[in-house]
Amino acid sequence: MILASPALVGVTSFFLFVVSTAFIATILWTFIYLFSIREALKLPINWILSELINTGIFTIAYAIAFIAQLSLWGGVIGTNGKGANIAAGVFGIINCIAYGVGTYFLYIEWQSSNTQ
Repeated sequence: MILASPALVGVTSFFLFVVSTAFIATILWTFIYLFSIREALKLPINWILSELINTGIFTIAYAIAFIAQLSLWGGVIGTNGKGANIAAGVFGIINCIAYGVGTYFLYIEWQSSNTQ
Protein backbone atom coordinates (compact mmCIF):
# COMPACT_ATOMS: atom_id res chain seq x y z
CA MET A 1 0.00 0.00 0.00
CA ILE A 2 2.71 2.44 0.91
CA LEU A 3 4.64 1.98 -2.33
CA ALA A 4 1.72 3.15 -4.46
CA SER A 5 0.69 5.99 -2.15
CA PRO A 6 -0.28 8.68 -2.91
CA ALA A 7 -2.27 7.71 -5.95
CA LEU A 8 -1.05 9.99 -8.72
CA VAL A 9 -3.32 8.53 -11.41
CA GLY A 10 -6.67 6.77 -11.54
CA VAL A 11 -5.22 3.32 -12.14
CA THR A 12 -3.20 3.57 -8.96
CA SER A 13 -6.36 4.58 -7.10
CA PHE A 14 -7.99 1.34 -8.25
CA PHE A 15 -4.87 -0.61 -7.30
CA LEU A 16 -4.90 0.92 -3.82
CA PHE A 17 -8.63 0.19 -3.49
CA VAL A 18 -8.05 -3.50 -4.25
CA VAL A 19 -5.04 -3.70 -1.93
CA SER A 20 -6.86 -1.95 0.93
CA THR A 21 -10.07 -3.94 0.71
CA ALA A 22 -8.16 -7.23 0.41
CA PHE A 23 -6.09 -6.27 3.45
CA ILE A 24 -9.19 -5.47 5.51
CA ALA A 25 -10.99 -8.64 4.40
CA THR A 26 -7.94 -10.75 5.22
CA ILE A 27 -7.72 -9.22 8.67
CA LEU A 28 -11.43 -9.95 9.23
CA TRP A 29 -10.99 -13.60 8.18
CA THR A 30 -7.95 -13.85 10.45
CA PHE A 31 -10.02 -12.67 13.42
CA ILE A 32 -12.86 -15.03 12.49
CA TYR A 33 -10.46 -17.96 12.77
CA LEU A 34 -8.40 -16.56 15.66
CA PHE A 35 -11.40 -15.98 17.93
CA SER A 36 -13.31 -19.06 16.69
CA ILE A 37 -16.24 -16.96 15.59
CA ARG A 38 -17.26 -19.69 13.13
CA GLU A 39 -17.83 -22.11 15.97
CA ALA A 40 -19.34 -19.53 18.35
CA LEU A 41 -22.01 -18.40 15.90
CA LYS A 42 -24.56 -21.05 15.16
CA LEU A 43 -25.55 -19.51 11.86
CA PRO A 44 -26.31 -21.61 8.78
CA ILE A 45 -23.40 -20.12 6.84
CA ASN A 46 -21.11 -22.19 4.69
CA TRP A 47 -17.94 -20.51 5.96
CA ILE A 48 -15.59 -22.33 3.60
CA LEU A 49 -17.65 -21.34 0.56
CA SER A 50 -17.85 -17.75 1.81
CA GLU A 51 -14.09 -17.56 2.20
CA LEU A 52 -13.59 -19.29 -1.16
CA ILE A 53 -15.75 -16.72 -2.95
CA ASN A 54 -14.04 -13.86 -1.11
CA THR A 55 -10.56 -15.12 -1.93
CA GLY A 56 -11.49 -15.85 -5.54
CA ILE A 57 -12.85 -12.35 -6.06
CA PHE A 58 -9.69 -10.82 -4.64
CA THR A 59 -7.54 -13.05 -6.85
CA ILE A 60 -9.30 -11.72 -9.95
CA ALA A 61 -9.26 -8.14 -8.63
CA TYR A 62 -5.53 -8.35 -7.86
CA ALA A 63 -4.85 -9.71 -11.37
CA ILE A 64 -6.69 -6.79 -12.97
CA ALA A 65 -5.10 -4.28 -10.61
CA PHE A 66 -1.48 -5.37 -11.02
CA ILE A 67 -1.82 -5.60 -14.81
CA ALA A 68 -3.26 -2.09 -14.94
CA GLN A 69 -0.66 -0.76 -12.49
CA LEU A 70 2.31 -2.23 -14.34
CA SER A 71 1.02 -1.37 -17.80
CA LEU A 72 0.57 2.27 -16.86
CA TRP A 73 3.74 2.81 -14.85
CA GLY A 74 5.93 0.71 -17.13
CA GLY A 75 5.47 3.22 -19.93
CA VAL A 76 5.99 6.36 -17.86
CA ILE A 77 9.37 8.02 -18.37
CA GLY A 78 11.12 10.10 -15.72
CA THR A 79 8.34 10.57 -13.18
CA ASN A 80 8.86 10.69 -9.43
CA GLY A 81 7.56 7.53 -7.86
CA LYS A 82 7.89 5.35 -10.94
CA GLY A 83 10.13 2.78 -9.22
CA ALA A 84 7.91 2.58 -6.16
CA ASN A 85 4.78 2.12 -8.26
CA ILE A 86 6.41 -0.60 -10.34
CA ALA A 87 7.50 -2.31 -7.11
CA ALA A 88 3.91 -2.06 -5.88
CA GLY A 89 2.78 -3.79 -9.07
CA VAL A 90 5.33 -6.58 -8.54
CA PHE A 91 4.09 -7.06 -4.99
CA GLY A 92 0.60 -7.16 -6.52
CA ILE A 93 1.74 -10.12 -8.64
CA ILE A 94 3.02 -11.88 -5.52
CA ASN A 95 -0.24 -11.20 -3.68
CA CYS A 96 -2.26 -12.40 -6.67
CA ILE A 97 -0.31 -15.68 -6.65
CA ALA A 98 -0.79 -16.04 -2.89
CA TYR A 99 -4.54 -15.41 -3.14
CA GLY A 100 -4.73 -17.81 -6.11
CA VAL A 101 -3.02 -20.58 -4.14
CA GLY A 102 -5.34 -19.84 -1.21
CA THR A 103 -8.34 -20.08 -3.52
CA TYR A 104 -7.14 -23.44 -4.82
CA PHE A 105 -6.69 -24.86 -1.31
CA LEU A 106 -10.06 -23.52 -0.20
CA TYR A 107 -11.67 -25.11 -3.27
CA ILE A 108 -10.13 -28.47 -2.37
CA GLU A 109 -11.34 -28.12 1.23
CA TRP A 110 -14.83 -27.09 0.08
CA GLN A 111 -15.04 -30.06 -2.32
CA SER A 112 -13.95 -32.49 0.40
CA SER A 113 -16.52 -31.07 2.85
CA ASN A 114 -19.33 -31.38 0.26
CA THR A 115 -18.71 -35.05 -0.57
CA GLN A 116 -19.14 -36.30 2.99
